[in-house]
Amino acid sequence: MSFGYLDETPKVNKRQPHKRKSEKITKKETAKAVFERFIEFKQKQNLRATTLNQHLLLYNNVENFHYTRTYRPFYLTDITTDFISNYCYWLKNEAIRFDGHKYKPDSTQTQGLADASINGRIKYLKTFVNWCVKQDLLSKNPFDMWEGFKRDAHNIDILTRDELKRLLKVAKEHSKNSYKHVRDYVLLHVLIDGMFRISEALLISSSDIDEMNKTLIIRSKHAKSRKARIVPLSNKTFRLIMQLIEENKAFEGDVDDLIFLSLSGRMLSKNNCLRDFKKLAKEANIKKRFYLHLIRHSVATHYLESGDVESLRKILGHSDLRTVLTYAHIADNTIIEKHANAGFFGNDNITSRK
Repeated sequence: MSFGYLDETPKVNKRQPHKRKSEKITKKETAKAVFERFIEFKQKQNLRATTLNQHLLLYNNVENFHYTRTYRPFYLTDITTDFISNYCYWLKNEAIRFDGHKYKPDSTQTQGLADASINGRIKYLKTFVNWCVKQDLLSKNPFDMWEGFKRDAHNIDILTRDELKRLLKVAKEHSKNSYKHVRDYVLLHVLIDGMFRISEALLISSSDIDEMNKTLIIRSKHAKSRKARIVPLSNKTFRLIMQLIEENKAFEGDVDDLIFLSLSGRMLSKNNCLRDFKKLAKEANIKKRFYLHLIRHSVATHYLESGDVESLRKILGHSDLRTVLTYAHIADNTIIEKHANAGFFGNDNITSRK
């Protein structure tokens, strides 16, 4: 009789393969931790606070979307092609416009964002994802397989020349009342004449004026493109600016070194400018939706009717001609006039047809 040995431990199937995988095993990182490193990187690139805030707004928005779908932690690897497509759908159909904005009334906080806003969010998300790919934090770019977001062309309803004149006329009538109204009248003249962004105009100081050549310089630190530019002024606008500088001498105590000042001698708020200009637009019987950039867009569009794109590019401060062409929303009556002259049956071709 023979005895067999007893097993000391129960046998189990192998759970760990003998050969190691070729892929590198990496620890999952939360999207927030990666995004904090991304913001640090962008700060070192000397990005302005407004741009950094747009990146932060994007992340908060994407994280909010993630937690509307699940309660589990938000990892970087969760940003897939399907995630991007679902995010766009959520922005278009479910997200609340101006959600939590302290200056927007509840009536404007409607469901679904505008196409332009969605495109802006996607642009900032692309920047973040591209950075992650370059840093080897993502093995592949989820945007490579994304088919994109189709947006409708947005026709901007510009102010006509007559509406701009009415706006100036109302502002001039009020300029007899107080310093505030004088300042707003001069500011309106500057915005129309120089086609400035409101953020640029509010930062103009007396040292930015070339009295000999009657021009204004927009410093690189104030320009959106970070490139300085010189903008010519009409005689009337130049004269109004010089008069306002004289008015500013009546301020007592410490004031900001700016041309357009609040009643306390500080920099004007864009929100206050918009509020006051909306009142002027209403009094001028302008029915169109009024916003400050509409002035720049309207005047630039009328300027393009002359056909001189290059000089307009320099005045506006754009580096790319394609950006300037976004202002080419020519009024219907201009198209009719051009067609009447240059079309095959137009006035310019009468002789050749005969």
